[in-house]
Amino acid sequence: MNKRMKSISIKWRLTIYSTISIFIIFMLCNIMQLILIHTFTSKQEEDQLNKRWNEISTLIEEKSKFGGIKTALSADFFENIIGQDEMIRILNQQGRELFNISEDFPNPQSNQLEYGFHRINEDNERFVILKETLIVGTFKGILEIGQSVETFEEFLERVFWVLLAGTILSLILSIMGGQLLARKLLAPLAVITHTMRKIEDQHFQERIPVMETNDEFSQLSSIFNSMMDRIEASMEQQKRFVEDASHELRTPLAVIHGHLSLLERWGKHDEKILENSLQTSIKETNRLITLTNRLLTLTRIDKQEEHESIIPCDATEVLNEVIHDYELIYEQLEILKGDIMKTESLLAIPQEQLKQVLIIVFDNAIKYSGDRKKIAITSSHHENKYKIEIQDNGYGISRQDLPFIFDRFYRVDKARSREKGGTGLGLSIAKDILKKYKGNIFADSKLGMGTTITIVIPYTR
Repeated sequence: MNKRMKSISIKWRLTIYSTISIFIIFMLCNIMQLILIHTFTSKQEEDQLNKRWNEISTLIEEKSKFGGIKTALSADFFENIIGQDEMIRILNQQGRELFNISEDFPNPQSNQLEYGFHRINEDNERFVILKETLIVGTFKGILEIGQSVETFEEFLERVFWVLLAGTILSLILSIMGGQLLARKLLAPLAVITHTMRKIEDQHFQERIPVMETNDEFSQLSSIFNSMMDRIEASMEQQKRFVEDASHELRTPLAVIHGHLSLLERWGKHDEKILENSLQTSIKETNRLITLTNRLLTLTRIDKQEEHESIIPCDATEVLNEVIHDYELIYEQLEILKGDIMKTESLLAIPQEQLKQVLIIVFDNAIKYSGDRKKIAITSSHHENKYKIEIQDNGYGISRQDLPFIFDRFYRVDKARSREKGGTGLGLSIAKDILKKYKGNIFADSKLGMGTTITIVIPYTR
């Protein structure tokens, strides 16, 4: 049964479940109504019979006052007061019948009946009998009054058939209502399915219309659209990355191929051309190696586990080490060390990763500075994080280019970047590394006034 239900569409499952639920609720309501009606009519029958017993006992008592007990307990008197479909019996204390006035009424075994109300069935007819003690003057006996309750039973039977017809009608209406309800509730799902099929057919720009109902389907549509925006942006970025990587790899390869072709044709006999071609080929080969290494670095960052163990590092120690290295390598570089704040807490980033980020920023500052290269470095606490600011006196970056400098392969001045050996991947790698360790990097710059790169890294907990 469970396997069959799983093979049925949600629309029909919702219809079946809602129909069964409504039908069960309606059935329970009908059963409760029938029980209440039966209880009420039974109570009404007993109240009516009890009232009739009191009425007859009062008539007997009044008759005995004027005509004596014999007149009050005579057959003529009872025949005058008996009603339709009614029985009146008088018994003595030993249970022997004295009078029995009735029409087509069954003869109950009075000795077997207890005092109170009794219901009997006889020849498919139903009767109710009330047996109580009767004391009139010197007479002490038993008065039994019985009435047919066939009218009440017929009423209950009609009620039963009406409720049954209502139940069947409710079942039909439940099926119809379940279908309408399922169609109405699943209409947004049909739209979602239709949109997904369009997306499956390479229509990635398609989005699900978000309804203003603020229900689960509306939330699902919003989440799906947001997810598709990210996927489309990621695919566009990947496509641009592949195109840019192909272009960046093709350029040095074309240069190397051109120089080798030149040498093959006639340049190998000319020492000047040979030397120039070899130097250019070596330079472009080194550029290819750098580019490939940085692409591999990006790939490793993307594949690294989020929850791998982190060996924290001392920020001041790493910063001083990098500054010392660059002072040795670049003799003409002026490094202005401002407030390098020491901290007792370690940073939540491995030493090699922080060093790599600093090297990328230092290299960019040196490459794109003027002839008199100067770098100013400061560090401080910022919102429970360690902040490093590195400022150069370079060419600066325009406001239009500034938001994109951390994108892969983005370069402000491609000609100048290629001339200085830039790949357009350095800052992107730095941003990815810091993002992995919950840090951040951002830039502020003005044309002709240099650029300030700010690095923010959290402390270990």
